[in-house]
Amino acid sequence: MSDYRDPKFLIAYTIIIGFMVAYIFNPSDTMNGALIAAFAGAWGYYLGSSNSSNVVREQVGKALDIAAAAQPTPQRPDVILQPGETAQAKETL
Repeated sequence: MSDYRDPKFLIAYTIIIGFMVAYIFNPSDTMNGALIAAFAGAWGYYLGSSNSSNVVREQVGKALDIAAAAQPTPQRPDVILQPGETAQAKETL
């Protein structure tokens, strides 16, 4: 899990606490359903945005590592041409 200072964590639990306070002042079936919906929505937002982004970040990192390992090492050129110079290839037997 993430740190308690994570904005996603604070947003999710602020929504839940707000509905809990409203339920304390008006304990009805409607508020009970609203509290459950707020909890489910906030928890889903927190878990979805945290865990999914971590999984994607790990997968992208692995893909980049595989792509970097598959790249051939760049070869240094034999000759570097200066501006205005031209080159001709010689055929070797």
